[in-house]
Amino acid sequence: MREKTTIVSVGMSGLVIVMLAGCGTRTTQEDVRSVDWYEAHATERTAKLNDCMTNPHTLDATPDCVNASRAENNVKATTKWATPDEGVRTEPTISN
Repeated sequence: MREKTTIVSVGMSGLVIVMLAGCGTRTTQEDVRSVDWYEAHATERTAKLNDCMTNPHTLDATPDCVNASRAENNVKATTKWATPDEGVRTEPTISN
C-alpha cells in the first residue's frame, strides 16, 4: 500500500511541475495602439496589418490587429470614388 501512495504522490508532483513550467512561457505584449493612432501612422498600420496577416492564428484577434484593421477601414472609407488607388476610371452613376 505504501508503494502505491509513493507512486501516486510522485506522479502528482510531476504533473504539477509540468503544469507550472508552462506558466512562465507567455510573451510580453507590446503597448496596444488606438484606432486613432493607427489612422495617423500609415506605415506602422501597414506593418501591423502585414504581421497580422502573416500570423493569423496567433495575432489576428489581438487588440492591436483589430485596431489596425479598423483604422484601415476608416481611412479607406474617407476616400472618394474614382481615385487612382482604386483603379476606378469613371464616377459611378447614381440615379434616384
